Amino acid sequence: MTFTYVDVGIVALYIVLIFYSGTLMNKYIGGIGDYLVADRTMGFHLGLLSMMCTEIGMITYIYYAELGYKAGLSSLVVAFPPMIVYFILGRTGFIIKPLLEMKIMTIPEFFSKRFSKGVRFYVGILMAVGGILNFGVFPGVEAKFINTVTGIPQQHVLLTMVILLTLVLIYTLVGGMVSIILTNYLQYALLSFGMIFITVYGVYVIGWGKIVDSVIAGMGEKGINPFFPSLFKGEFGVGFIIWQLLMWTAILVAWQAISMRLFSSKDSKTGMKIYSWSGLMFLSRAILPIFWGIMAFAYFTEPVDSLEALPLLIKAIIPSGILGLIFAGLLAASMSTYASYLLSWSSIISQDIIGSIIKFITGKEASAKNQLIISRLTVAAVMVFIIWWSLFHKLEGYLYFYLQMTGMLFLPGTLVSIGLGIYWKKSRTAGAYLAFTLGALPPLLYLFISENLKNAWASRIGWGGFLLAFVGMVVGSLVQNMLSPKNVEEAAS
Repeated sequence: MTFTYVDVGIVALYIVLIFYSGTLMNKYIGGIGDYLVADRTMGFHLGLLSMMCTEIGMITYIYYAELGYKAGLSSLVVAFPPMIVYFILGRTGFIIKPLLEMKIMTIPEFFSKRFSKGVRFYVGILMAVGGILNFGVFPGVEAKFINTVTGIPQQHVLLTMVILLTLVLIYTLVGGMVSIILTNYLQYALLSFGMIFITVYGVYVIGWGKIVDSVIAGMGEKGINPFFPSLFKGEFGVGFIIWQLLMWTAILVAWQAISMRLFSSKDSKTGMKIYSWSGLMFLSRAILPIFWGIMAFAYFTEPVDSLEALPLLIKAIIPSGILGLIFAGLLAASMSTYASYLLSWSSIISQDIIGSIIKFITGKEASAKNQLIISRLTVAAVMVFIIWWSLFHKLEGYLYFYLQMTGMLFLPGTLVSIGLGIYWKKSRTAGAYLAFTLGALPPLLYLFISENLKNAWASRIGWGGFLLAFVGMVVGSLVQNMLSPKNVEEAAS
């Protein structure tokens, strides 16, 4: 199949609609609260769609498809931890309800209120570094996807990245969170159509029997059983499940792109309801693209690059016209995700790092107008960095593991510090510092170990980071309590 003028026209029409909506929404951006969290006016239905759309981009489909292409049906186990965690947090309000009631805009704000301004600054740095390194691979991976599907030569990857990010930058700077939320309706419709069509049509073209037989013949029991060769030593064994449950709890509590959606909710009840229902949507978000990777394994008789498997499959089997609609949906997903991530990580830098420095120097916070200017300039700076990182960083191991490990530079310490900061009165500033520092050590190790060890060690490094963060919080807090017991109640207030 080829990308025809009809497909190009469909994509162009969608881009025009996006920018038109951003222009309409710009008049409603009066301050930093409107820009970052839509003035906390998001209701349940829009919040549910927005939560789903924020965490779906081309890269989401690519890294899940890579798991399916490399690990077969056994990789479907990856889809269930986020569903379980979403449901538990939504039903119980564990951690997320107290955060919603605090009316904060960024997670590091919590640390300023609960521990100290120094902790907020330290956390802001870790979150900015981890988040931007995570986000930094998006443009390169997705530009190659775009070039493969559309037929643009791969030597023009840089040009594709620049055009894509420039569109997103203008879109984000104009309308902020309000524009992103508004366009999620159209995006969700296109994504839903595309996900269903690729799955149903792919099974029709390839055949269910061939898909299953190919996995069995090509991968053996490892492609069917996630716990092969044993419950504890399998690539997706018990250690992996524990890590994923902890990891997704941390992501849903502290991942800024998600928490900004949570903080945009009009009240805590709405935010909890959004979480309760998001689990089912996230289940399909993982299962379907993993299955597409499995279909690609069955379809191609010769091995292909695992990150190229999905775009090659889409280009090979999807008819023209339909291809344009699906591509528009994928582009919509990426633009929404990029805009959300640009806002998320730039807000950490502008509010929690630059804002803290300004307050330390001047003794007062920057004006609302200056906060908005700083936030927009930071968005542009983040965009320039991720283009550079995408060009020069070489991905090793599963892309899924890389993305989670970069997030783990701050997520174990964040989850432990927020959780114990809310529910353990004796948690102290020294404990928070130590939790973040120790929790960041295992993922740093992962980034430097050899490629052949990355997949095998990922789960142990994963849950090990949370264990070290917990030990750090407890030990640091107990030591500080012994040294200055009179301030315990004051710190917990």
